[in-house]
Amino acid sequence: MKQSKHTQRVQAFIGIAAGLTLAVIGINTGQAYNAYSDGCNQASCHGDFRGPTTRKGTVFPMGKNHEMHRDGASMATDCELCHTTGGRTPVYIGSSDGVGTVTGVGCSGCHVGSGLRKHHATRGVTACYSGGAGCHGTGTADNPPKENVISPPYYGTAYTLAEHPANTAQVANTNENWSVGDFWGLDNDGNGLADQADYTIGPFSMLTPVPVGNDIRVTWQTAGGRTNTVQAASIVTGTYTNIGSAVRRTNAGVFTTNYLDVGGANKAARFYRIKSTYP
Repeated sequence: MKQSKHTQRVQAFIGIAAGLTLAVIGINTGQAYNAYSDGCNQASCHGDFRGPTTRKGTVFPMGKNHEMHRDGASMATDCELCHTTGGRTPVYIGSSDGVGTVTGVGCSGCHVGSGLRKHHATRGVTACYSGGAGCHGTGTADNPPKENVISPPYYGTAYTLAEHPANTAQVANTNENWSVGDFWGLDNDGNGLADQADYTIGPFSMLTPVPVGNDIRVTWQTAGGRTNTVQAASIVTGTYTNIGSAVRRTNAGVFTTNYLDVGGANKAARFYRIKSTYP
């Protein structure tokens, strides 16, 4: 009887804290580098485009990033979406020949230019846009559309198999899932969150807390890449404090997980929320 009465007092709601402070300073529409070979492949995050992995560990099928993009068994992207007549290199970030009715915009046909610039700024790469020292200079900050709102210009065309920027399906060789064993997707809106951890795309919901004897089991759904901490308060508008250790899923996918609040059912009232951060 005590448990039944307490069940009516248990309320759950979601408290999302993105865990990121975005300080994007004056980014204009210029490119930091004119071509991939000008500097992208020399930066701390990116390697040779013909190489088998990135410096962050992404593994490419057939041992080459280039083959992942062009081979018919993978992304099957038409060469002219990336290359320019007169020579196959350099590959320009913002221009290319294009094919059919698709205007060539180089790398930014899949990696949205405004989102790419904001992604670098969010990740702390300041050399490209800091005042006169960088190529971007100062100006109005980029405000790219969310990935669940608009697709990059090449997505869903007849000249590449890349599509669906929200990347909600963990299926190899579809959507944005072209590297080996990697279902994270991209960060085309530049908020620092790959698709699996992006709150505008991936799932995040608290399920009903359930009494278990004198305890309360709090269950919630989350996605790989997020760090979650259960918080509780005695009144719904009260101060919430952590009642458990942070729980982080490092592999891609959607997960249901739980925390047992020992003695929670003995409280006069108990309200829960989940603080979720990335990474």
